[in-house]
Amino acid sequence: MKFTICHDTSKKTLAIPRAALQLSGLEDAERLTLHTEHGCIVLTRQEGTARERLETIRLLHDLNVGMVVRLALDSRPSSGMPCKRASEVFRSYDAEFLDMLEHCGVDLFGLGALLAREEDAE
Repeated sequence: MKFTICHDTSKKTLAIPRAALQLSGLEDAERLTLHTEHGCIVLTRQEGTARERLETIRLLHDLNVGMVVRLALDSRPSSGMPCKRASEVFRSYDAEFLDMLEHCGVDLFGLGALLAREEDAE
């Protein structure tokens, strides 16, 4: 299930919809763990059961597949565009990760050009 939350950036807190907590089975959890990375947040029970960990892995796998497909499609129009900063743009990613992306159909030259454009826009 996916929820859209409209975030009022003038406030310091953000509420999680109760329905989301109920559907996830976390409404009664006293302690939750918030995992963060640039651009994403994952909320889990601090001491999850084996079933909860398994379901979390399945959800993350499904999200990953969708994101890699989208990344592959987005990188195609930019393929062949010179990216002089490719090594700089990819410096925080190891070779195995980049190989996996390429194996999944992501055009690394196109992705490098997209990332460089995003950095320039910031």
